[in-house]
Amino acid sequence: MARGRSSFKMGTVEMLVLYLLEKKDLYGYQLTSLIREISGGDVDVQESTLYPTVYKLREKGYLSEREVIVGKRRLRVYYHLEDPGRERLAVLLDDYRQITRGIQRILECDTLPEEQGK
Repeated sequence: MARGRSSFKMGTVEMLVLYLLEKKDLYGYQLTSLIREISGGDVDVQESTLYPTVYKLREKGYLSEREVIVGKRRLRVYYHLEDPGRERLAVLLDDYRQITRGIQRILECDTLPEEQGK
C-alpha cells in the first residue's frame, strides 16, 4: 500500500485491524506483521499508522486492551474486539464489498453506456 494517510487507507486499516481482532486478541506488532504476512507483502501498515487507528478505535469503545508482562520487565498491550467493534466491522465490510464490486464493474467496462437525455 502506498505511504500516506489518505482517508481510504485509514478506513482500510481500521477494517483490517477489526477483522484480525475478531479472530483473536493481538498486540500491535502482531497486527502489523499479520497484515504484511497475510497480504503477501502487498499491504504494509507502519506503526505510525496503526497506533493512531487503534487509539481511535479504543476511544470509540470498539476495542479494549489488557496489559501482559512478558519476561521480567516488558509490558505488552493486547487489544480485544468489543461488541460495538463487531458491529462497526460489519458496516465496514458491507461498504468495502459494495465499493469493490462497483470498482470491478467499472474496470471491466469495455464501452460506455449511451448518455441519457441528449
